[in-house]
Amino acid sequence: MKKSTVFAIIFCTVVLAAIVFFGVFFTVDEIDVRFENDVTSADKQAVLAVIDVDAQTNIFSVNEKKIKQKVEESFTDNSIEVVKVVRSFPNKITVVVRERTQLFKIRIKYSTQFVAADKDFRRNAAYDAEQIASKKLVEVNGFEVTDSFAVDGCYKLKSFAYALLEAGFSEDSLTTFVTKIDFEEDRLVATLFDGATFSIDSSDVAAATSDCVQRYYATPYGERAGKAF
Repeated sequence: MKKSTVFAIIFCTVVLAAIVFFGVFFTVDEIDVRFENDVTSADKQAVLAVIDVDAQTNIFSVNEKKIKQKVEESFTDNSIEVVKVVRSFPNKITVVVRERTQLFKIRIKYSTQFVAADKDFRRNAAYDAEQIASKKLVEVNGFEVTDSFAVDGCYKLKSFAYALLEAGFSEDSLTTFVTKIDFEEDRLVATLFDGATFSIDSSDVAAATSDCVQRYYATPYGERAGKAF
């Protein structure tokens, strides 16, 4: 028998053995849920109940996209986001979940109500003035929304939020650091918790925000309060 034939037989045998081995020993026996932040709109059991993975599914064939879609669609208020699905060999998967954090308080045009929105404008809910007063949000002045968030002001707010996140802020700390944002003709003015302000050029919100943060932290702590950056 030729060496090439022997090699092919051995190779096929090894491949078949691997398929059998992985199929038997790498089936999902445990599914866990880990929350990345404080979650009020769901609990572990509620998330586990909608994860569609059979007990004998091979860990290599777990469909992460399907899990993400299934979980997020089950929460119709868009409050839950699947961050990632982690495989832990030989037989465990962990679904990492976070709650979309509402950051901004924006007035609704032709209404006495306000909307609370997250950084991506995925999780949104309308509240009257009394209801929203109890929420820790960044107050937005200078523009209003109607039935869509596909407006210039919202795009700028998103850029502002992402610039702060890139600078190391968490979403929770963002609403502590910034108290309000005023939209003016060619800039945004963000008022901080200590009375300092960021003057942010509307033409490039992300870069201007990043520059303000750098100058703020380059200023001695005792000199920041009330200062314009």
